Amino acid sequence: MKTTPGPLKSGMKLRKGLHNGALVVGIVLLCSGFISKWPIPSEKLNGLWQYRAIYKNGINIHSPDKNDTMLIDTEKSIFHYSIKSLNKNLGGTFQCISSPLDSSPYQAALMFQYKPSNGSRRFHITLISNDSLVIREGNVSFHYSRRKP
Repeated sequence: MKTTPGPLKSGMKLRKGLHNGALVVGIVLLCSGFISKWPIPSEKLNGLWQYRAIYKNGINIHSPDKNDTMLIDTEKSIFHYSIKSLNKNLGGTFQCISSPLDSSPYQAALMFQYKPSNGSRRFHITLISNDSLVIREGNVSFHYSRRKP
């Protein structure tokens, strides 16, 4: 004797299909957060930043002067920094990348690609606001204030 599926079984299939669809949507949304070009809003990064201090292992190792700055242009994906007191004047391109395993609260980093050397460095973002930026590479942290035009 054959039995045909009743409303209960087709309702179960519908629920299972909805469950699988919700799972797929959840995975896509989760993964898109890890491959976003800007895990930090670009308007928070964009602008001219003035160095306030450079710390190593929590000890202030350099107090820059008012002319020591870093430019971040998020539209062109370029950066340039000048620390005249340390004779540093470098620039290149950058990406703001997700860094989900990082200990920073933002789980984001700036990946600087230096020109012309093509060397690269990753700086983890540990603080960002409209007026302050702190990035860290290993045990060295760089503290900035937004320079007003």
